[in-house]
Amino acid sequence: MIVPRLAACAALMSALAAPSLAADAPLLTPQAAVIVPGGPGGFDWMLVDAPRHRLLASHPGKNTLVVLDLKTNAVQQIPTGVEINGIAVDEADNKLFTAGGGQKVIVFDNTTLTKIGEIPLTGPGDDIVLDPKRDRLYVCHDDGAEDWVFNAKDNTLMGTVAIAGAPEYVAYDPGTDRLYQNVKPANVTQVIDPATNKVVATWPTAPMTSPHGLAVNPRTHHVFCAGQGKVVMMDQNTGKVLSSVSIAPGYVDQIAFDPGNGRLYCACGDAGVISVVGESEAGISLLGNVPSHHKSHTLAVDPDTHAVWISYSDADNGCLQQFTLPKDSQLDKKQAAR
Repeated sequence: MIVPRLAACAALMSALAAPSLAADAPLLTPQAAVIVPGGPGGFDWMLVDAPRHRLLASHPGKNTLVVLDLKTNAVQQIPTGVEINGIAVDEADNKLFTAGGGQKVIVFDNTTLTKIGEIPLTGPGDDIVLDPKRDRLYVCHDDGAEDWVFNAKDNTLMGTVAIAGAPEYVAYDPGTDRLYQNVKPANVTQVIDPATNKVVATWPTAPMTSPHGLAVNPRTHHVFCAGQGKVVMMDQNTGKVLSSVSIAPGYVDQIAFDPGNGRLYCACGDAGVISVVGESEAGISLLGNVPSHHKSHTLAVDPDTHAVWISYSDADNGCLQQFTLPKDSQLDKKQAAR
């Protein structure tokens, strides 16, 4: 089901946009929201499964995984039985993993979306990521100081990685064969060698604090981290902070980098905007703030269409909403020509 966007959105966009942004050239254009059946309930981590043209959104407020077909806008709520947060796709084993506050990893068949197993955890989980090279699943222990490591093929626990405190977002980069783990209480990003499951580097994120969102640009070898009202860009080899920029104030959670246009999108839930950050040889800069929804703190980018997706809940419904590039953008023209 589709609902129209709020009429106030255009006025809010004008008020929050960067001063250099022309009124007739918005950074993103909001589309009609897709209603998720079942009423309101909070969302968490999101992921675009590009090979299958699906948007995946954890829905801990309803104990479900939401799956949106990006071609048809058909939406499903897959029961998980417990609260979930992180999502990871394992194409090699045809599995879909979810984990979170329900203290379980729930395993689905990635084709049929039927539940095929579960793995108990000794505490609440949060974000998760797959190392496809070794077929291992890493699960952040939300209130602990470790990541659990599982064999993704047989779902068995292989051990843990000791980290500097409560973990947030974790990402695997195949180019460097490293995991990058944000640790919010220590204000650091830690680098994990999956060959040894040891931390091999610790990078302070100052002047940014409470690191949550993380993204990697493998082409420029930069790691982006976002926290309270700020983003830093770090050298992927040394961890040196090369550039920083202020974004919308308050809480920012998930971020996503689009290599197609060199832009970083930050879900700033407190401010109710998507902060759009550009990368250049000179560093990073704020391009503008696009109004979204209050407390919408996670997002994902579709690498095929370059659209940004958010999730949110209002008084009546849970919703997914797409933000597209303006029709006159160069990327939009290339996409239309395909």
